[in-house]
This record gives sequence, structure tokens and C-alpha cells, in this order.
Amino acid sequence: MSPKIFSIAEKEQLKETMFYAGLELLKEHGMTHMSVEKITAAAGIGKSTFYNFFLTKEDFVLQLIEFNRSRFWNAVKEMLGEREKLTVSESKQVLREIINNNDSVYQYLTPEDEKKLADAMPEKGMADIDEETETLNRLFAMFEGVRADADHAVISNLLKILAMTAENRTMLHESGYHRTQEKLFDLLFDCVFEEGQHE
Repeated sequence: MSPKIFSIAEKEQLKETMFYAGLELLKEHGMTHMSVEKITAAAGIGKSTFYNFFLTKEDFVLQLIEFNRSRFWNAVKEMLGEREKLTVSESKQVLREIINNNDSVYQYLTPEDEKKLADAMPEKGMADIDEETETLNRLFAMFEGVRADADHAVISNLLKILAMTAENRTMLHESGYHRTQEKLFDLLFDCVFEEGQHE
């Protein structure tokens, strides 16, 4: 029996099915216990089909991160619609969503997982300010009221601090977590938007 030949549309659909199944398994089990067998069983495909798309489990997770990035950009474009810019209020909502998105892969990874991913793709292991600046510029081009003197390195660091805060929430005082996050968001918004730009 010859192997099934998939069309481009079928391949994209299969990958998407695996990504959604894998994301739920990642949330439930973490990367270490999210096996290829569990992903293929949840997606209703054979193990050999998985390896037609991904070299390793780490490769799968790295591509899942890229898939989620695409979903994020599509959601921003959908919010934008036919307009040139999002309002300041909508822009703040987008920045909050970057941090508080339940589908963000990073919040389900341990430091050991992140090291495995960095080892699997060493060129992505270091913080790249040029790449981050390019991403922020792409995002800010869709926002109203962005400061002309926005400091991309500080904004990028604040986003990372917010992400680390969310990822390591159990290490913080739960009673003050939301207030802490609000203070950090206020600081972020002050760095991104011109003075007097309130929600």
C-alpha cells in the first residue's frame, strides 16, 4: 500500500489539527510529558505522519510558537478591519493580550524546556533587539498615539518582565498579583503612548 499523498490544503489542515491538539496537551501535561504519541492520538493521526511535518517534539513546539504568532497577527488585522490604526484603548487591549493570552506557549514551559528549545534552535536563543524592534515597529504602525521617542529596548524588557511575572505567578504574593501586573502595564503604557492617552 503506497503512502497517502496530501494536498497543500490537507497538509495545512493536518498541521493545524496537531497544533491545537498539542497546545491542549502542553497546557495539561507540560512539554516533558507531552509525547509525540499523545499528540498523534489526540490529532487522530499516525506517528509517521507527525514525522512528515516535524523533526522532533522540540521542532513541533517551535513551530507551534510560530503558528500562535501568526494567529496573533491575524487577530490584530481582523480588529483593525479597514481602518489604518487601532484606538489607544484597543492598542492597550492588544498589549494586554500578548501577556494574558491563555494560548501563549511560554507560560507552560519550564526553564529546562526553554533550554531544550534554545539548544534545538541556537540562533533564536539570544535576545535580538533588532528583531524585537522590527516587531514593535510593525505593531506600533497599527496603533494611534504612539510616542515619537518610544524606547524599544525598555518596552521590550517591560513586555518580558510582564511575561515572566505571568509565567512565575506562583512565586509571587497572590493577593497582590493583579495590582502588580496593573502597575507594570501602567508603566508599559506610559512608555508606549503619548501623555494624556487614556482608555
